[in-house]
Amino acid sequence: YTFTLAEENKGGTSRSGEAGQQVQAAGHTIMGKARTSDEVDNSLTVAWGFEEQMRANPPFGSRWFSVRDMLYRSANALGLFYYGLVTQPLTFIRFSYRYNTLWCGGRLGGLAMTVLLPATPFLLGGLEWAKRLKKKIVPNHAEDWKLAGPGRTWFTPPKSRLASLVFDAYSPLQTYVGAFVLFGDDPTGIMHTWYDEICIKEWWVDKLDRVGAQLPRQLGAWDGAAVADVGKGIAHGKRDIVCKISDSYLGIGDHVFKRGIDFTTREDIQATLSKDPMYAGKRAVLSELVRPSSSIQISAPGFSQVHSLDILTLRTPTGVKILSVLLWTDCTGWSSHSATSGYLVDVETETIVAPTAWCAWIRIGEAELRN
Repeated sequence: YTFTLAEENKGGTSRSGEAGQQVQAAGHTIMGKARTSDEVDNSLTVAWGFEEQMRANPPFGSRWFSVRDMLYRSANALGLFYYGLVTQPLTFIRFSYRYNTLWCGGRLGGLAMTVLLPATPFLLGGLEWAKRLKKKIVPNHAEDWKLAGPGRTWFTPPKSRLASLVFDAYSPLQTYVGAFVLFGDDPTGIMHTWYDEICIKEWWVDKLDRVGAQLPRQLGAWDGAAVADVGKGIAHGKRDIVCKISDSYLGIGDHVFKRGIDFTTREDIQATLSKDPMYAGKRAVLSELVRPSSSIQISAPGFSQVHSLDILTLRTPTGVKILSVLLWTDCTGWSSHSATSGYLVDVETETIVAPTAWCAWIRIGEAELRN
């Protein structure tokens, strides 16, 4: 693809085809400069992963999320599945049983799927195609949890019907093998593919508070039946309030309360939450809604300034390293879950170096033009 290198861009024109010249095909590099072993140890980034993203290109000269791209990704996931099964059979079987027990209807379903382990990739694909057929036949089908909130961006299939069919079969397989790569047969890790029993909103707030991080001020808490003041309380300040269910995800169940319009007192918010069945018996956090500054232009024309930095780290033998830093922007709503463009950030130079068109089907045609 084409992208602009910030340090070499003259007169506002993009530099085409620089990816192959600026990032070497082999060895440890940063923007074309080879790294020594000491530099790799002292680097902020994971040597084998960070740079791979900067030179990512669609396979065989195709477009991202085309049929060929989906087939290529499926082949990678399929190969990784059987590689794990052959090289770590006992760990992979334990992982599969625990994972399948959660996702396939309990112990009986988990046992059945594990017995049929070598055929799992094809069974997963078949189940997804069956769900697709059911949606066509049954008009009032239950809403898919993946598409229930603004985070549906990450699960939206490609526009091509054939590519979307491959996407449907690929999605559960890449989640399956991705989970195994991340945490093996660890029971806690596997549980968190189904339900965040530990990493809920309060857990993250506590971690951020412990290191003195800046975060929106919490003003209230919902205990499943009533709202209680926290800190300065709901009535404090002039900001709007956002309410998020403690163990929810992808923006599902979020409420935004406009001060002076949707509420003036704690009781106004309580009345609204009491009528929402998603909040029955659930805990929730109510915090000030912090809006982005308008002084820095970080979105394309026509979009809000809402954005987020998605920073992924890994623990390595030489310490914690950064695997990726992604900027999500061009949002259509108040949350970065509604992002329609993404960019890869080089942490060494603190510049945007490439679009992340490979990451999710987010209005890909328009996003590529904007990028």
